[in-house]
Amino acid sequence: MSRRDLWRELYERFDPELPAPMEWRAPRPHSPAQKILETLDRPFGTPRILLMGTVGTGKTTELMRVADERENRELVVFLDLERHFTNVVKDPNALHLIQAWEVCFLAGLALVFQYKERLGLELDPEMVKQLGRAWQGLAEATKTPNPQLDLASFAKEALELGATLATTGALGGEAAGTAWGLKTAKTVMGSMRSWIWSVPLGRSEKTVPDQERQVQELLGAVNLLLGEVQQKHRKVLLIIDGLDRIRDVKRAKELFVESQLLSQLSCPLVVCGPFALRHHVATAGVRGFKASALVNEPVLDHDDPSRPGKGVEFFCDVYAQRVKDLGNEALELVDRELLVELAYRSGGRARDFVRFIRSLVELAWDQDASTATPELVKQVLDEWRLRQETGLNKDHIRLLQEVMGDPKHELPSGELAHELLDYHHLLPYPNDSEWYYPHPLLTMHRVQPPQAGSAD
Repeated sequence: MSRRDLWRELYERFDPELPAPMEWRAPRPHSPAQKILETLDRPFGTPRILLMGTVGTGKTTELMRVADERENRELVVFLDLERHFTNVVKDPNALHLIQAWEVCFLAGLALVFQYKERLGLELDPEMVKQLGRAWQGLAEATKTPNPQLDLASFAKEALELGATLATTGALGGEAAGTAWGLKTAKTVMGSMRSWIWSVPLGRSEKTVPDQERQVQELLGAVNLLLGEVQQKHRKVLLIIDGLDRIRDVKRAKELFVESQLLSQLSCPLVVCGPFALRHHVATAGVRGFKASALVNEPVLDHDDPSRPGKGVEFFCDVYAQRVKDLGNEALELVDRELLVELAYRSGGRARDFVRFIRSLVELAWDQDASTATPELVKQVLDEWRLRQETGLNKDHIRLLQEVMGDPKHELPSGELAHELLDYHHLLPYPNDSEWYYPHPLLTMHRVQPPQAGSAD
C-alpha cells in the first residue's frame, strides 16, 4: 500500500523556514527559555535580555516558548525583523543596514497594532502622531530617501502599517497558531486598504548618535506609548527577532555597543542579537542587556567527535513530536539509526536537521518508499555535503583541521575563523566552556583529521 500521502504530510510538517507550533516542540536540554522566564518573573527592575547563537539553532522557537508562557500576563509584542524585511520591505539585505532608531520605530508600530488587535482598544491619536513626527525628523536628519508620511492621518496609517506587519508574518504568531499572534487573518485583512509598504528602512545615508535631539524624541515617543499601555492596562513584553542575521561586526557594535537606545525602551525586552557579537570580544561592551546563549545541541562527543553525542536524542524527539499524532506508521517511516545519523550530520543545528528530513521525504515520495533507507539518507547527506563544501579553499581546510587536531577544540584567532563561524562551517558546542568543531557534513569527505607528523 502506498505511503505517499503520509510522506506528503511529513513534508508539510518539516519546514525549515518556519518555527514549530507549540504542540510540535520537543523539550530542549539546553533551552535558554526557562532562565529567560525566571528573569522576567522577578518583581524588580526592567529585564532586558540579549539572546545570541548560531543562525538556525532554533532561537525563534525559543522566543515563541517565552511568548506563549507570558501571553496571559503581558501584552506580548513579537516583531520578526527578518520576515519583515523579506516579506514586507522586499529587501532582506536592508536588514543588515538597519539602525537602532528604526528598530524602535517598528516596535512602536507593532505596539499600536497589537494594542488594538489583542485588547480591542486604540491609543490616543495624538500620541501615535508624535511617533510619526519623530520618525519624519530622524529620517530627514539621517538623509533617508523619500522620508514622507501623512502626519495628519498617521494614527490610522500606523494601524495599517502594523496590519501589514501582521499579515506577512512579521509579528510572528500566525506561523505557530499562538494566542498572542493574530486572531484571524480575516480580522487583519479587514482593517487594511490595498497597502504597499512605503516607509524606507535600512537606507539612511548617515548615522546619528543617541544623544541627538531627534533620536531622543523618537525614543520618547515610543516610551510614551509604552507608558500609556502599561499604566492603564497591562505590562508590555517586547520580543524582537531577526537581528541575528547581521554578520557585520561594525553594524552589530553600532546597534548594541555604541548605542544603548534599545536598552532604553521602557518595558521588558528580549532581543535576538547579532551573531557577529556571539564570538567577539565586543560582547563585553554591551550595556543594558543580560546575555543569554543558545548553542548547537552537542550531537558530537567532545572526547571523540567522530561519535554521536547526547544531543542526538533531542533530534530524535523532534521527529517523534512532529509525527506522533499520525500514529505508529509515521513514527516508523524513519528508524532510530537513520535519525541518529541525520542528527549527527546536522551539527546540532535544528534547521539543518529539518532540512534533511524534508529532503529525505522528497526522495521517499519519488520512489513511493515504504520507509526511509540508508541509501536514501546517503543521497540526502551527499546533496547537502556538496553544498556545504562549496567555496572552501586550502586555508579554510587547514584551519578546520587545526581545530580537529586541538584536544581542547578551541576557537582559532583571526578573521578566517570568524568567517567559518558566520557560514556555519565551524560550529560551537556546549561544555564547561564552549568548544568548536567543523560541521559534520564537511568531515564526511573534504575535511579529515590531520595526520600525525604531516607538514603543510
